[in-house]
Amino acid sequence: MPDPPTRSLRRPEPARIALPRSPSSVATARRFIKARAAAWSFPERASEQLVLIGSELVTNAVLHARTELILILELRGDRVRISVKDGSRAPATMRHYRTDALTGRGLGVVAALSDTWGVSAAADGKVVWAELGANGDEPAAAPRPPDLRDAPSTPSADAPGSRPVRFVGVPVDGYLGLQAHNDALFRELELISIELERDDGAQVAAPLADLVDQLYRRFRGQRDSYRDVVAAALTRGDATVELTTTATPAAASGARGYLALLEQADALCRDGTLLTPEPPATVKALRRWFVEEMAAQVDGAAPTPPPG
Repeated sequence: MPDPPTRSLRRPEPARIALPRSPSSVATARRFIKARAAAWSFPERASEQLVLIGSELVTNAVLHARTELILILELRGDRVRISVKDGSRAPATMRHYRTDALTGRGLGVVAALSDTWGVSAAADGKVVWAELGANGDEPAAAPRPPDLRDAPSTPSADAPGSRPVRFVGVPVDGYLGLQAHNDALFRELELISIELERDDGAQVAAPLADLVDQLYRRFRGQRDSYRDVVAAALTRGDATVELTTTATPAAASGARGYLALLEQADALCRDGTLLTPEPPATVKALRRWFVEEMAAQVDGAAPTPPPG
């Protein structure tokens, strides 16, 4: 069996590749990492971890930095560092989901698979990096990296004709599942929107182009006002949480339209047109309950908990 990289008498030079701001850069990065891991005789586990980490770092940069990227792999003793440099000074953001969430975790995947990770400032942007053992051992039990959640947010201010709305008995686990699916879906739609903006006539299926236009471009600016409230409830170990907002009849109507578009997306997830998995029935039911509960309370009904 080949010696691990750390036993080599001469450490290989860092490997780097420049990548355009394009969804295709994710696949290019995966191939590059696999080739370097093989050339450096990494065990299969370490190679797989590097590919997953690199995919998330590049995807995050494509989505959020919107600049050209440089992917770098380097050996540091018995450790390997993978980093992505971009031209944006916008801070990296890690969101919190259930531990079994499959997609949409972004830097949560990086934190889970690496021993340590961080963000370093650069003269013309930033570098997001991660390190792990070159032998593919499990990540060391170390303190969690700094909490980089979204800044606290609040519901929009009262509008004429608005009513208070209380969502009572919201299951924390169910909400996190809903949140993870929405983030994964919008992440994929954003990648498709970047593809649509290219000048080389990129081909995107009509249903996807329509969904990007109707769902992503219309609703991408809306923030999840409850993200921090639910994260705090999770930290406390609460099974349910109460969420509050204000809404108007127009807002309730808009929520119904939003739900209809999400259900269209469900069909594309189900038939494989979208890579994001179709949400489970529990997420679909909770999503519909939110809309129906808002509409009912705007009409004067008392709050009711979700079924089940």
